[in-house]
Amino acid sequence: MLGFPLQTVRAWHCALRRLLLALTLTLMTSGALAATPSLQLSGVDGEPRDNILAHVAIGNEPCELASWRERAMQRNARRNADTALRALGYYSPTLTTRLQRTDNCWTLDMQVTTGPRVTVSEVQMTVTGPAESDPAFREVLANPALKAGDPLRHDRYEQMRNTLSRLAADRGYFDSQMVAHRLEVDVPRQQARIVLHLDSGPRYRFGEVTLEQDVLHPELAQRFIPFVPGDPYDSRQLINLQQSLNSSGYYGNVRISTEPDAQSRRVSVAATTTARAKHGYMAGIGFSTDIGPRLRLGYENRRVNRRGHRYSFEMEASPVRSGAGFNYEIPIEPNREKVTFSAGYRDEETDTSDSERYRLGVAHQLELKSNWIATTSLEFEREYFTVADVRDRTDLLMPGFELARTRGDHPVYPQHGWHLSGKVRFAEQALASSVTFVQFRGRAKLIFPLLGGRIISRADAGVTEADELVELPSSVRFFAGGDASVRGYAYESLGPTNDDGDVVGGRHLLTGSVEYDHLFLPSWSAAIFIDGGNAFDTLDTFEAVYGYGVGIRWRSPIGPIRLDVARPSDQRDEFRIHVSMGPDL
Repeated sequence: MLGFPLQTVRAWHCALRRLLLALTLTLMTSGALAATPSLQLSGVDGEPRDNILAHVAIGNEPCELASWRERAMQRNARRNADTALRALGYYSPTLTTRLQRTDNCWTLDMQVTTGPRVTVSEVQMTVTGPAESDPAFREVLANPALKAGDPLRHDRYEQMRNTLSRLAADRGYFDSQMVAHRLEVDVPRQQARIVLHLDSGPRYRFGEVTLEQDVLHPELAQRFIPFVPGDPYDSRQLINLQQSLNSSGYYGNVRISTEPDAQSRRVSVAATTTARAKHGYMAGIGFSTDIGPRLRLGYENRRVNRRGHRYSFEMEASPVRSGAGFNYEIPIEPNREKVTFSAGYRDEETDTSDSERYRLGVAHQLELKSNWIATTSLEFEREYFTVADVRDRTDLLMPGFELARTRGDHPVYPQHGWHLSGKVRFAEQALASSVTFVQFRGRAKLIFPLLGGRIISRADAGVTEADELVELPSSVRFFAGGDASVRGYAYESLGPTNDDGDVVGGRHLLTGSVEYDHLFLPSWSAAIFIDGGNAFDTLDTFEAVYGYGVGIRWRSPIGPIRLDVARPSDQRDEFRIHVSMGPDL
């Protein structure tokens, strides 16, 4: 047992009392410093309440409020609340305030009666001058933000006014004037009349266009410009020009400047660019349960010559799939039309088949005016494959044609978006091929918001016309199952089987999925899903299987990463974990 002198115990006791007193004073002081006035509203909710809280600011008032300041503060609070309600169309509110003092500070109680809401009785929104026949203005005039019978909102009125002014600037009516802009409110009748009149003045046209660059031949670089001198001015064309130059891969920095001339009513345009680095290198790692960990290495020469030619080489290695590819690209119309020569090698080993492919190809790609991408191709493939212990070799010369389009409102996490593609290819024994077949493959994906989250649906279909399935190489047959097919089943583990029960693939394919995901943190979402479908030879033998489960998604710095737990409908496994990466569209 330890003992201490009496003087030491008394000293510790005094020190402890001082410490407790200091802590108490500190807490009291910090509490007083943290106290601020508050506003309590009654008789109002929803948007009017929110707008009052946004306009009435009393947090900066001192807790020790003098009587003369108290009266002025209440008048300001009522005036600001009245302004907040008028902005939403409530021009006859009743506002009463009372200050309630508390131990630490005070509270302002405000009783609100909004009264009737002003409605719009008439909208006179007119445009005179050349813009009167402009389709863009006609669309705005046909769909105003406020119409007769709508509740009055000041922000919608300002939106209508700003829309006219902004559209005039975007469409080249630089001398336009807002002749009239009035919001007339008849408070006794609770009606409002809107008068907006824009005199557009003449429309300017594009003048001289200069493109400063030293990467491509001038005649090729000029094809990036989507307009010619004399075309009506449209700011969207400047945006298209900048986006085309930025996305071309040739330029690292792009700046667009304009100079309107009032005398000639022309707008000169100057585009200044800096060259992107000629050589590019790529190294990446990834993982999915379909192919396991993956390593990718690549090199790109972005400027072989001033005609815009470029080439790239890429290698990948994973436990399931490895290979290498080479592409040489020749632009015809920058960003719209090109010809690509390619060569590649791929070795793939799945639970159902082994395949070793050598490929040569040429493709012509064209972006149509409708924004669809049309690709016409010719490929030669030599494939050594093994399916169900049967090994064979095929040579295929395959002409093909594909149409594809993708639309989305965000590159990483779209709320609205879709993808649609369809490709047909064929081979003929009389044309340097081992087998004859015709095949179509179609894919569709649709994303739309629902209940604060998103619905992500997809469908995948394939049809093959061929005499004998056994003659088709494994790369032409259809299999189902895996991260992007039917979850709950292993990669390419579904399809018709032989007499020994080995999966041999099918002529046709039909799979689909419906998924709902919902953000619960800024970069994290939870998902539930059901997948279904199968590969098959005839409709009579089609037997759909299903996988259903839950998942977690993370919007990582390198792109979306998905972790799913799925249960197969035939209960061949208790559950299966799927990990995948990549964009939603």
